[in-house]
Amino acid sequence: MRGVTLLLGMLLWAQEPANQPVPYTLADRDRLIRVETELTAFKEQYRQEMAELRSQLARMESRSDAQFYTLLSLIGLMLASIAGLIGFILWDRRKALEPVEKEVSELRKDSIKLSRLVQSLREYARTHPDLAEILRRYELV
Repeated sequence: MRGVTLLLGMLLWAQEPANQPVPYTLADRDRLIRVETELTAFKEQYRQEMAELRSQLARMESRSDAQFYTLLSLIGLMLASIAGLIGFILWDRRKALEPVEKEVSELRKDSIKLSRLVQSLREYARTHPDLAEILRRYELV
């Protein structure tokens, strides 16, 4: 028990200097005033830099919007050019094919006439063996 009392007494004696007030001098007060002044200046500088950064960000956003709309216009112009080119190609092909289509239709008419002629020659060859021989030679019978 005596050891516990002695230990408790030593602990209380060790705590005694910690409970004493720390002297606050004029130098401490001056240092605190300087720190507060520097902190206020730092806050003001920070506010100014943030305002400048916000304005730079707004300028960059407006510039990026302008670039986006320019790019969008260029893409639209390219698509319109491609559509115009495709339209021109289709129109040109139709114009180029018109003479060929006319010729093909004339050939169809002529082929119908030729098939009628061959049919009539076959019928005539039934009664004339010399014509039948000629048609066989050209494989028309």
